Amino acid sequence: MAALIGAFALGTAIGLGALALVLTTRSEDAARTSYVEAPTTAPGAPNVDYTLDLRTGLKTPLPDALIVSVASFGRSPETKYAVSSDGSRLAYVGLGDDDNPQIFVADIDGTGIRQVTHDSREAMSPTWSPDGTSVAYVGYGADAAANSRRLFVVELATGKSRQLTRTGEVVWDPQFTPDGLSLLYTGATNQVPLLMTVPVAGGKSTLFLGPGEGVEDAGNGSLSPDGSLVTFLGSGFPDSFDGRHCGPCRLVANADGTDRRVIPGWYVNPAGAWSPDGSRIVESRDDRSIVVVDIATGDESRVAEGRAAIWLDRHTLLIDVA
Repeated sequence: MAALIGAFALGTAIGLGALALVLTTRSEDAARTSYVEAPTTAPGAPNVDYTLDLRTGLKTPLPDALIVSVASFGRSPETKYAVSSDGSRLAYVGLGDDDNPQIFVADIDGTGIRQVTHDSREAMSPTWSPDGTSVAYVGYGADAAANSRRLFVVELATGKSRQLTRTGEVVWDPQFTPDGLSLLYTGATNQVPLLMTVPVAGGKSTLFLGPGEGVEDAGNGSLSPDGSLVTFLGSGFPDSFDGRHCGPCRLVANADGTDRRVIPGWYVNPAGAWSPDGSRIVESRDDRSIVVVDIATGDESRVAEGRAAIWLDRHTLLIDVA
C-alpha cells in the first residue's frame, strides 16, 4: 500500500499523498492507462462485471454487448460506470473508434450502444445529469498535448461537449448536484485536495468543502440524493495528535460540512455511491471487498468482491470486477 501511495502521490505526504490513491492513478502527463483482462472473482461470482440483487443474492452478468464494449482498468480507481436516474441507461468507459478511452451510453439491456465523446486522449469518470439529457466526464478536450484533465459536459442530443474547468486545474471524481445545476468534484489548491463545485452553465469553481473540524483535506466526495448529506475522504480526523488519526478516513457530514463523523470504508464511485433512498452507501476497500454502509448506524456489510460498485436501484448493485 505504501508503494502505491508513493507512486500516486501528487504532493504533500500527509494531505494529498494520503488521498492520492483515490485522486489519480498517475501524474497528469503520464502515459495512458494500460488495459488488462478482468481477474477471476470470488467463487460463485461471474468473472465479468455483473449485477447483484441484495435481497436474493442473485448475480447476473452484464449483457454480452456491454461486456465486449466496456474497457477494463486493472487496479486503477477510475470511475467506469454511471446509471441514469430512471435506471434505464448506463454511461461507461469503453475503447472508442480511435482506440482511446471514451464515454459510451447504452440501454441497461445492452442495446442502443453509442459513443458520445471523441476526446483527443481519454474521457473518463462519467456521471449522468438528473434529467438524463447530458453526461459529465473528465478528459483533455481537443488538445492532445494538454498536461491536465478538465471537466466537460456532453449534451446527448447534439453530441456537443463544453469545457467547465480551467486548464491546469486538478480535477477528479465528478458528480452532478441533485438539482443538476452544478458539478461537485475533487480539486486541489496548493496540492491539498478540496471538494469544489462548478456551474454547469459555466463560471468559476468555488469551494464546497475543505479543511476544518480536524480534517486536513477532502476528496472523493458524493452528495446524497436529496443533497442534505455529503460523504468524503479526509485525513487528520479527529485531530493530528489523536491515536485514531486518519490517513484518510471516510466521513459523512451535513452538506454544509457540519456534524462530521467517521464511518467505515474507503473509496466510492461518486456517480453511484448512494442508494436511491439515501440510507446507505456502497464502497470498495483495498482488499477488493465491496461493502455497504448504513449511514444512520455506521454498520457495514461485505456483499461482494470487486474493484468498485454503483447502485442501480435500492436493492441492486453493479459490481465492477476488474
